[in-house]
Amino acid sequence: MPVVATIAIGKLIIFFSRLLGRGGGSALPGLVAERIDPQIGHKLAKNIPHGSIIVTGTNGKTTTSKMLAKILTDGGESLVVNTAGSNLSRGVVSALIEHTGIGGKFRQTTGLFEVDEAAMPAVCALVQPRAIVVLNIFRDQLDRYGELDTTAKLIGKGIASTEATLFLNADDPLVASLASFAKPDKTHNFGIDDAPADKLSHDVTADSHICPECGRSLIYTQNFYGHIGHYSCTEGHFDRPKPDYWASGIKLSVQSAEALIKAPKQEIPMTLQLPGLYNIYNALAAASVAFDAGLSAIAISSSLGSVRAAFGRVEKITIGGKEIYLLLVKNPTGFNQIIQTFLMQKQQQNILLCINDNFADGRDVSWLWDVAFEELVPHNHTIAVSGTRASDMALRLKYAGMAAARSEVQLDEALNQFITQLPAGGTGYLIPTYTAMLALRKHLSKMTELPEVWR
Repeated sequence: MPVVATIAIGKLIIFFSRLLGRGGGSALPGLVAERIDPQIGHKLAKNIPHGSIIVTGTNGKTTTSKMLAKILTDGGESLVVNTAGSNLSRGVVSALIEHTGIGGKFRQTTGLFEVDEAAMPAVCALVQPRAIVVLNIFRDQLDRYGELDTTAKLIGKGIASTEATLFLNADDPLVASLASFAKPDKTHNFGIDDAPADKLSHDVTADSHICPECGRSLIYTQNFYGHIGHYSCTEGHFDRPKPDYWASGIKLSVQSAEALIKAPKQEIPMTLQLPGLYNIYNALAAASVAFDAGLSAIAISSSLGSVRAAFGRVEKITIGGKEIYLLLVKNPTGFNQIIQTFLMQKQQQNILLCINDNFADGRDVSWLWDVAFEELVPHNHTIAVSGTRASDMALRLKYAGMAAARSEVQLDEALNQFITQLPAGGTGYLIPTYTAMLALRKHLSKMTELPEVWR
């Protein structure tokens, strides 16, 4: 079938999906288009004038993509992005079909795609990106991804199929080892000099702390969280690569994060309106790509300073004078960063943990046992649980030395109770897995002006 016909069918699906109130159709147009023409993605992606950038990794893809999008658009680029949140090949193809003209040409100049780790081989093959950002590799959805080495090999396979320039997190040893899949002299590393907070004492999420060359345990001079930090092999086989772009002078609060971002011959203070050390890494990754593209430090810092929270990731919502944070979690390392950034700052906070085990969340919830809930015992928080695995969450809290104040499987009922019992002028924390987050946002959008759609 001609490309024009495939595009037309995809655009019709997008039109009718929106007409029926189902957003942009997300993955469906791409799924149908790939069935009609398996090469449609490649045929379209090669027409993007300035090529494409891929962002992947376990945590931070959406936020980093949003940061990079802001920098690039402020710098005059116009983007093709998979903003519907579908980060498999079908979602990328849907984005390409949505933005292309009927003849397969683009008004936009650059593609920017958030890509699922397991989808990297397929998406890299079709997009042939000019740049690939790898943020981190943590244990996540073991039932789907398998162990970390499997995830790394999938990402590596994707990298090897391209001529892309790599931007790798030097502080993650498994990510740093992916340089072996790149073409010579096509790797840039980013990392953090020092961090103001110590790793949680109950943080056991060192998922990849062995040398990728010889398998011996790495020695850490600094360990920020999980297996992220400054490391070296005891036998000298593999050391943390020297970063080309780095952050120092970091200051963290519940509201923001500050750092001095440095690049060869440039440095600039940066203040994010997003908290957490993990967001310093996200910003540094985005800045690395922008520096390499020739953007100025001042422009990069200004753009990053205006970025707000991505969909469900540290969104702040006000209802009847009550302030609520919506904090997506999906694995132990990410959850521990939420604990450290938000839940250890004050006493007696109101928290609702919503744990689902749908396909998009991961069926296996054993990861809850590796979260450092024990850190919360001295804080006397009021913690309620909900979701399809509410009982599992309640049991985990019991073994940590805490009791769930309430357990309600139905998310809407749990949310209503949570808001009602939150003191006037108080702050509460909604901490859901992915599908629970989508459901909570849908309920919240009916109570506030919070947009229901992904953006």
